[in-house]
Amino acid sequence: MKTDTDGSPTLVTPKPLSSLSEPGLTTPTSPRTKGLGIGTKFFLAATLLVVATLGVAIAFATWRANQVAEKAIREGLAKVPAAFQSEKNSFETQLKATVRSIADEPGTKVLLAPDVSNETVYEWTQTKTKLLGAKSVFLFDRAGRILARSDRNLGEDVGRPFNTVKWVLSPIETWLDATAVIREGKILSTVASSPVISGEKAANEARLEGVVAASVPFDTARVRALRGITGGQAGFLANTAKRGDPPSAEVTASTEGFFGDSLVRALPPGTLDTLFTKGEEVGPIDVLVNGDRRLVKAIPIKSANQEALGAFVVSRSRDEEMAAFKEIRNALLLIGLVSILVAIPVSLAMGRRIAKPLEELARGAVAIREGRLDVKLPEAGGDEVGALARAFSAMVGELREKAQLESMLADMQRRTVEAPVVKTEKLTGPISTPGEGPQVGQSFGGRYQILGTLGKGGMGAVYRALDKELDDDVALKVLMPDAFEEGTIAVQTLKQEIRLARRITHPNVVRTHDMGEVAGVRFLTMEYVPGTTLREVIDRKGAVALAPGVQIAKQLCRGLAAVHEAGIVHRDIKPHNIMVLPNGVVKLMDFGIAKQTEGVDPNAETGQTVGTPYYMSPEQARGENLDSRSDLYSVGVVLYELFTGERPIEGRDPLEVMKRHVSMEPRRPKDLRTDLPDLLDRILMACLAKAKDKRPPTANDLYGALMRLAV
Repeated sequence: MKTDTDGSPTLVTPKPLSSLSEPGLTTPTSPRTKGLGIGTKFFLAATLLVVATLGVAIAFATWRANQVAEKAIREGLAKVPAAFQSEKNSFETQLKATVRSIADEPGTKVLLAPDVSNETVYEWTQTKTKLLGAKSVFLFDRAGRILARSDRNLGEDVGRPFNTVKWVLSPIETWLDATAVIREGKILSTVASSPVISGEKAANEARLEGVVAASVPFDTARVRALRGITGGQAGFLANTAKRGDPPSAEVTASTEGFFGDSLVRALPPGTLDTLFTKGEEVGPIDVLVNGDRRLVKAIPIKSANQEALGAFVVSRSRDEEMAAFKEIRNALLLIGLVSILVAIPVSLAMGRRIAKPLEELARGAVAIREGRLDVKLPEAGGDEVGALARAFSAMVGELREKAQLESMLADMQRRTVEAPVVKTEKLTGPISTPGEGPQVGQSFGGRYQILGTLGKGGMGAVYRALDKELDDDVALKVLMPDAFEEGTIAVQTLKQEIRLARRITHPNVVRTHDMGEVAGVRFLTMEYVPGTTLREVIDRKGAVALAPGVQIAKQLCRGLAAVHEAGIVHRDIKPHNIMVLPNGVVKLMDFGIAKQTEGVDPNAETGQTVGTPYYMSPEQARGENLDSRSDLYSVGVVLYELFTGERPIEGRDPLEVMKRHVSMEPRRPKDLRTDLPDLLDRILMACLAKAKDKRPPTANDLYGALMRLAV
């Protein structure tokens, strides 16, 4: 058993458990100026607004209609690439499945036998073309030579090698299906290919016989389906220019109203070059097609070699998008006239109704600013004013609890006897009595002025010291020489503590500065936190109020999340290692036995289980490898004690406590404290789950659950 400098026991045992399954500043009151009440302002504003509506209705409606239509068109066109790619992927998947089924047919494999005639193979491709509704069906031998193709005459192209074409070469080399876009004359098509394999793969008897492929054109049916997805007139363009010639586009399929040839002629100069030569998307761009103002978006359609063979084009008309808004504009004229007749009396009545609770809330806000928390607020209704009133009430409740917490901490601080500062005595040699450490008033290492003692334990002592080089207070941890001899596990652990702690910078984690040695005595310096440990808070107050307790819990989770995100498991979460500052800030400290999530643990190499038994997770008690969820169990123990005043697991000795953490279910917190919210009760029990996969996955998830508490 070893004791930390905070006096809390930290158990170190061999692995025998494998059998265990600042006070606030006063804000001066601002001088108040008398002006129009909110009710009067509301009445005047509503009246003037309605009177002005008729004059501006037409102009505003037209401007707004143009704006909304433009936004709707551009947002719709922005989705075109994803919509087209999704449709293309879906179509290719279906086509691959169809071709795969043909490749698996026994009749297909028979056709690849050497003694089958060209006429038989050719007739088969013709039959499959009609069956699939395809443009072409191809059959290749295992070397990628054409055996038959339905888009040519009998015997034409037979023996022609296609083994340099990716959609033929890929099935031969990988025995996997492939797809690509090809241009057959002036027609763009999707082609899918599949290897024809005979024999059983499981018995290593499989062999490649050839490749079967089918192409389906980008036809009118596909472009109509894409119109339904994209919401605009759509069409396919094919780049019919020869290689090396300027791009030339021809419409191969389109919906009605696409104005294909007219649209192509209306495209700005350089558009086709961008699409087909550079292979880049175009638009949205403005074009005028037969007097119609349209926005156009074009996406290149590329082959397997990334050559732009064509394009998918969507155009949307501004005039069509504006039609509905023109009707709205005319309706606004009528509504404006009627509104003038009814707005004046209605606005007067509504102004009075709305103003009353808002004026009460305004007076309440002034009172809260002046520090008077016993303010009377209006009753909360079901509307926005009611929501605002409820928010104010909740805020006042939080402030009251916060004030109680700060008052409690201030009272505890006043009762703490500060160590006196005495005359400086510089240490020029080694510490006189081994293990005693520097004395208050001495200068340690020529840099640190000892101001007081913060805590002592079996491993050393912690002092409050003045860093004379930086003129700032620090916490100086001086370690026992005999416990930290070079080469020992303790030294390795100490160095690891420094390495790990220095990786974390977060408002809710105490910063560790550096490690050094003076006259054979090792020390490290940390951020000085002038606060109270959560251990002292619980010991003096017992179960804390819900609001300050939840606030402590949330800050603890934020700090622990930063620790875990740095790849560190703390392994010693307990009230002794949690500081609560007078201003209500919570800080997590002491990384003495922390470990990296991935890395070597010096204690594990010696077969030791480390941690504080009362706050150990079951897997920590068993000496298993730990992840961040072990810390969440320890957080659950701390929060259980924070809200109930009792630890969930007790025992006669450390070993019994560890065994009970593994096997014993704690009482529900609500049994000990009946005013505990059901959600908080479930959160605590989830943290204390024996199986780590039943706990919250991360500290951020636990923080999110606490944020849903209404206290």
